Amino acid sequence: MEIVNKAVHLIAKRPSVLFLTALLSTVVCVFEYLFMTLFYGLTMFKTGSPFDDYVNIIQFVINTVIVPETAVKIILVLVIAVVAVSFILGLIFSGCFNILYNAVEGRDKKSGSEFVQGVRKYFLRMISLNLWTICSSVIFIIYVLIAVIPAAIVLDNSMGGTMNPLAGIFLSIITAVVLFFSFTFFRQYIVFWYPSAMIHDKNHFKMAKKISDRNFWSLLSKFVAFDITLILFDILYIIANFTLANTQIVSGTINTILIIVNIVFKTIVFAILICFVFSSFKKCSDDYKHKKAIR
Repeated sequence: MEIVNKAVHLIAKRPSVLFLTALLSTVVCVFEYLFMTLFYGLTMFKTGSPFDDYVNIIQFVINTVIVPETAVKIILVLVIAVVAVSFILGLIFSGCFNILYNAVEGRDKKSGSEFVQGVRKYFLRMISLNLWTICSSVIFIIYVLIAVIPAAIVLDNSMGGTMNPLAGIFLSIITAVVLFFSFTFFRQYIVFWYPSAMIHDKNHFKMAKKISDRNFWSLLSKFVAFDITLILFDILYIIANFTLANTQIVSGTINTILIIVNIVFKTIVFAILICFVFSSFKKCSDDYKHKKAIR
């Protein structure tokens, strides 16, 4: 409740922050809807085990990428897309994060646009962070896809009766635990990097990592609470979409209503989450400076 109250207080001081979260939630929700539509279409022609589908997709990607001409085109498109997204997000983040940072610091609004001031001061820095974030996220996703393969093989064989089911369960649990902590460390480093960049001109990733490491366990439970909230809502959202699709009563109006509900919910959650990240980093950073000064 304290997290929500703090977020409400910050948003009340700078309601324009909702623009950022509304934009992010809209993009996320559109991708979710497109992915669900694609997934539902694939399930209509589903054959074999889930592992077979996973292997087929990986094999298709590999076969596509090993063709030199296709690989060059894909790499070129990806580079252009990454740079374009980094520039667009750099513009939005630099302005919106400056507004939020001023609210966290308790600063009164000054004459002129805080958004424009943020763009002037942090635009290039945000572009750099976005490039690093996108590239590291791609590497992390590749790592996850590779890490899942051994567990998927054993689990598939266990389900097929050629291996002991306990082996599949055990390896799946180990893989899930490793990936969970890998993700939590990766996420906290990345999300704390942004408020750190607003405070420190140099070594902002180093400071983000240091603050995150010192407060990892206290922050983890709060991040997990956000995860559970989003996962539970997404489960209900997916069930609603698939149930309506299976009963063939889906209409344009119902789809639109579901998408709007999804956008509104995620706008609120993302707003609380972003406010939590910035306010938590400031508090943890101030505590670290205080302890360091005492020593």
